[in-house]
Amino acid sequence: MRKNNINKSSNVFKALSLALVLFFIGINSTNINAQPYKSNVQSSKEPWRYGVRAGLSYDNVTVKQGVNYKFGWKAGLVAEKRLVYNLYFQPSLSFQNKGFRSEIPSYEKVDVNAYLLEGVLGLLIKFGDERKGSGLYISASPYFTYGIGGKTDFVDLRSSADSTFYGSAKVNTFANDLYQPLDIGFQLGLGYDLNHKLSIGTFYYFGMQKMRNDANYRWKGFQIHLSFFFK
Repeated sequence: MRKNNINKSSNVFKALSLALVLFFIGINSTNINAQPYKSNVQSSKEPWRYGVRAGLSYDNVTVKQGVNYKFGWKAGLVAEKRLVYNLYFQPSLSFQNKGFRSEIPSYEKVDVNAYLLEGVLGLLIKFGDERKGSGLYISASPYFTYGIGGKTDFVDLRSSADSTFYGSAKVNTFANDLYQPLDIGFQLGLGYDLNHKLSIGTFYYFGMQKMRNDANYRWKGFQIHLSFFFK
């Protein structure tokens, strides 16, 4: 039953991801022959733009069995600067909540909840109508997160007669090297600028750092966010 639930969740999320991609393509179909945003100079003197960003995440780790995705959220600040032609630099700093659930039958169940600071060095290539500020963009961005809080619940599924049975426990997620606070990785994304102030983006992220010293698995997941620029 549990395996079926995992498969159903995976299929639902794949369907939602496909729907988002088709949505972006459909919106951009009117600009299908449009050229990338262009500048009259090789390096732009346009000023920085600043705004706020909020979004949702669907997080997991690279363990193949016994792990379930968990929903999270993020909120923070974003800036943007045209670098050259249609290439943009879009750094952001956010407060983030994410986690995952795992279960080893007849041994242990774990529910991880983490609070982190996330920094993203966004690199975007934009397409579309520059006059309206609308169009499709793609991104490939390095990121880092640093854990600052959260609790992890452990439930012992073994027999209470076991000499090391502990029942249940709640510990700080990043205390005593339980999980490593620092992660560095990459985000691959697709988004759409609705106008000069509002944009939506979705991406897949994958971490490069081991989450624990005694286990070789890493963060991964999907995020979707909405950005609002003040001007």
